Amino acid sequence: MLVGFAEAFREEGDDRYGVLLADPDAFFESARRFEAGVDLPPDRVPMSHFLFFEGAILVGASRIRWRIVPVLLEDGGHIGYEVRRSARGRGIARQILRRSIEVARAAGVREIYLTAAVDNHASLRVIESQGALFETETTSPRTGQRMRRYVLPA
Repeated sequence: MLVGFAEAFREEGDDRYGVLLADPDAFFESARRFEAGVDLPPDRVPMSHFLFFEGAILVGASRIRWRIVPVLLEDGGHIGYEVRRSARGRGIARQILRRSIEVARAAGVREIYLTAAVDNHASLRVIESQGALFETETTSPRTGQRMRRYVLPA
């Protein structure tokens, strides 16, 4: 299930789940460390991973970062999400982001920051659909890409 999800992204040229394919145990150990906030790399924060299914098919995932550091204000924000290509265009990203916002709010995160690349029009629409307010454009320190930062006020 997870491997199929990772393979779907790799087939699109996106290797964000490459470690899951190469070493599933390392992927899950990393997720456990991030969940517990233990031995994190510099500029990283505790976060939780969530998986979203349509029937038995894994269609998307999200990560909720439980606090913000400067680098996340430029690229990442509190919530990151993705939907496999075969499930796009059906409102799943909106559902994932809405549910992730609900979980973050229930856990006490008040002001929620979200970012997306300026040319990722689908993600920008998803973020705006949740009532997020445009705050500023930034530059990703990871990729150099122009980003748009939004905030969902408390």
